[in-house]
Amino acid sequence: MPSIAVVSAGAMGSAVAKRLVSAGCTVYTNLDGRSDAAHQRARDAGMIPVPLPTLVASAHWILSIVPPSEAHAFAEKIRDLVDACAPGPRVFVDCNAVNPDAARRIGALFAGSAVRFVDAGIVGGPPRPGYDPTFYACADEEGVLEEFAAFAQYGLRVSLLQGPGAGVGDASALKLCESVSHSGSSSVAWGSRNHPRRCR
Repeated sequence: MPSIAVVSAGAMGSAVAKRLVSAGCTVYTNLDGRSDAAHQRARDAGMIPVPLPTLVASAHWILSIVPPSEAHAFAEKIRDLVDACAPGPRVFVDCNAVNPDAARRIGALFAGSAVRFVDAGIVGGPPRPGYDPTFYACADEEGVLEEFAAFAQYGLRVSLLQGPGAGVGDASALKLCESVSHSGSSSVAWGSRNHPRRCR
């Protein structure tokens, strides 16, 4: 079973963590500066709260599910800790509702490091019995997408965005369009670039 970190323990993050814990995964989190309610959600989900350096050293995967305004700063914290916290994470997955350019800037933080990057957009509400949101995922490296697809065996619904020209930013674009469409707009075209994609 993989060791996974989910930050933070909000409504979505804690529900995702609970699904992973139920499948037998070890799920770490960091609760520095979080509310009493977040601490309670983490306990209810079976998350293991640890200091951020311990989280970075212990987790193979880090799923960032934070308020969009915190997404870049959190990724920077992880990037700054990677070299000092061996063995460190293998993959950083940004699951936040950020725009495609922001997703690319976050991915660029890990360029040249040992950490690979996945851009994932969660479409739907928090998972619960009988209901699963979809994690639409893309990356500039095909191999890491195949690894992320394996999260399906731990209870997550994963759909990969692949095809010629597909890459980081596409999942965030899909999430952005879904959010706008959900709010009543029908004038947004899906995607941040004009190229074909294949979803599965």
